[in-house]
Amino acid sequence: MSNLINIKHQWENQGFCIFPNFLEPKKLEKLQLICDDIFQQWLAASPNIEEAANTTNMAYLTKPNYFYKNSSWLIELLEFIADRKIIDILEFISGEKILFHNTQYFFNPADKSWKGIWHRDTQFLAPKAELEKQRIKYNTGVHFRVAFLADDYLEYVPGSEKRWDTPEELSIIKSENGKLNTDDNMPGKQKIFLNKGDALLFHAWGIHRGVYDFNKPRRTLDIIYSWGHHCDYCIPLITCFEQLYLLEKLSPNAREFFSYFIETSQKYW
Repeated sequence: MSNLINIKHQWENQGFCIFPNFLEPKKLEKLQLICDDIFQQWLAASPNIEEAANTTNMAYLTKPNYFYKNSSWLIELLEFIADRKIIDILEFISGEKILFHNTQYFFNPADKSWKGIWHRDTQFLAPKAELEKQRIKYNTGVHFRVAFLADDYLEYVPGSEKRWDTPEELSIIKSENGKLNTDDNMPGKQKIFLNKGDALLFHAWGIHRGVYDFNKPRRTLDIIYSWGHHCDYCIPLITCFEQLYLLEKLSPNAREFFSYFIETSQKYW
């Protein structure tokens, strides 16, 4: 309990928490094997492989077509997403029931480097500031990441999740001509360093960006969760969850977790 209190204190003060050595080596190795296999399938199926290899991430790792040869791997991935070690942290800091949203796998670009845009995740689906402010209050989105290799790609502005943009931040996030900006001079930015096996929780509504370097290998699993009102303006895909028999193969905790996700989302599918 004292550890959870410390985690919550960090969360409330800076909007992110780092968990050193979150996974034991064998579990880490198996999860990376699963995610790398999905990544290679995704890459091979991309219309333009070169272009796909120079992006930053792929999403929807729970699509059933990735698991035709290894159906047990889908169960292992789902069990990790619903792991009580993660959900207990999220429930304690939020005081609410946790809803799954999506998965992403981050990798280094193949042969190009660039700096990402400064953003809050809310801005991509809210073209006007007033709508974005409403949605920030409507629910909370978070990223929980596990680094399979050392990862220093993310920069975050601690405390920005608790307030709206300052004039200086806004001038960097959106320049005068409305274009998104990659300016390095974001005040208060902090580069986040993860060692292999570390996990990171950060607030998706805080100001952040990625800095992408093809010379630095990267393999990081990212799980998106939320709480508060259901994010009905950005509905997660059904992926594997139309196969309801999967629930019977899950542990009781994971079955309960994904049953809640299905009950909440299925009216939109």
